[in-house]
Amino acid sequence: MGYAHWNHDYGGGSVENGLDISESLSPLMAQAWSHIQKDVGAGMTLLRCYANAHTFGTEGYPHTDSERNGDLTVVIYLNQNWRREWGGETVIYNGDEIVHAELPKFNSGLCFAGNAFHVAKPVSRICPELRVTLMFKMAPFGLDPIRDGLQVYLTENGAHNAPHSRRNLRAHLLHTYDLLNSVGQRSEVCLAGGLHSVCGTNIYRNGIVADKQSVIDRFGKSGELAMLFAELDRPKVLEKYLSTGQSDLVLTGQCTEQDMRDLCAIEAANLEDQKVLNSNYPKLLALWNSLIE
Repeated sequence: MGYAHWNHDYGGGSVENGLDISESLSPLMAQAWSHIQKDVGAGMTLLRCYANAHTFGTEGYPHTDSERNGDLTVVIYLNQNWRREWGGETVIYNGDEIVHAELPKFNSGLCFAGNAFHVAKPVSRICPELRVTLMFKMAPFGLDPIRDGLQVYLTENGAHNAPHSRRNLRAHLLHTYDLLNSVGQRSEVCLAGGLHSVCGTNIYRNGIVADKQSVIDRFGKSGELAMLFAELDRPKVLEKYLSTGQSDLVLTGQCTEQDMRDLCAIEAANLEDQKVLNSNYPKLLALWNSLIE
């Protein structure tokens, strides 16, 4: 992305992780997490724990840590002496407005929503220090058992070892689920989005599950939608459906109008996650824009 900083992971939780990693912490980090739990983390599940470090020239960029409502981020500042002219503030945004800025003062912390855009502002050229922060990413216990079950299923079938769009298949599918959930799609549609390429598609050939019927048997309607998606000549068929309002699949009774609308939402989230939802797919792009409004 054109940015770089130093990072050290303590718990083994990936960016998309939704399961508890507290048992993987070292004794020192476990002690720190116990303290955080007593302060702001009561009833929370630890998703990630890591440290970041910045010097002059290693700039942050506005980003979110999660697509989910309810996730929290806690940043702990570890530099014993920090001068305000050194910069390095943590800035929280609401759209294009700055709603909070926090200097990295020693032994203080900042807690904010995981889906809030934020950034570590650059350290100034006169700063001789390594700006060091310790992060705890957490979610309410039992926030989304459907997603948790999806992550377990994907991991059991090796999705984290299957490459996909510069990451891995598990990361892509879980984020597709999160995108659909963030725009208020029904749970069965979100789950179908999280399963849409486990058996491969017309474009992605590296499916991790050979038996399509097993997916349907295990996940019901969500599995049916996912397998229907996998068999389509998409995104062309779905872009055409949004343009004409007609589908051979509906005419022949293979699916309903609602199924087609659900498949279009899944495709829009799928392409959005891969950063390829653009003017090449004007109808799908318009659909996604309408969902996020």
